[in-house]
Amino acid sequence: MGANLVGRVFAYRAVVPVLNPTEFELLTYMALTALDSGQPPIYFDSREASALALGRIVPNAVQPEDPDFDEVDRERTAAFQRVKVAVQGLIALGAIQRVRQGGNGRRAEYAIMLNAPASLSTDEFRKRALKVRRTTLTGVRPTYRLGYGGRTPQGYGERTPYENRGGQGTTGGTTSPNASTSLGPVDGSGRESA
Repeated sequence: MGANLVGRVFAYRAVVPVLNPTEFELLTYMALTALDSGQPPIYFDSREASALALGRIVPNAVQPEDPDFDEVDRERTAAFQRVKVAVQGLIALGAIQRVRQGGNGRRAEYAIMLNAPASLSTDEFRKRALKVRRTTLTGVRPTYRLGYGGRTPQGYGERTPYENRGGQGTTGGTTSPNASTSLGPVDGSGRESA
């Protein structure tokens, strides 16, 4: 089961970086436990197992006359809702596809697709990518990049403050904890003598 498929999930996330952490955790667990002998691999574990993958221990169901019924019911509902939201997001992105609806004692089954080009063309991807761009425009940098390309760590083709800006072959300025920032050449060639 799954080691190769988990590697594909990480590669998928690198190309489709709009997965939220809950979706990524669930998709990784699905890949780890899926029956991967078929094409596409099929995930068919329980909602309780999926909730556990998201860090939620689902208590056993109790009868309505039990004094803990309300608390247990709230915990179960919250855990299953978290799984439901993550599954809906993965389906909207095209990372997984529902093969069989669960219910009446049957488990739902999902095909793990991991087709990055198809996911990049979904409406859900475009919506999330637009949200990230808006966040970037407001001054808050996202923790991931969209798309491909040779971008610098500072962003979209920006130079670092230490790169050559004048074409003279020198790097700009020095910085130390006890000194101010100087934008002059490091070798001191631009300083006036006192």
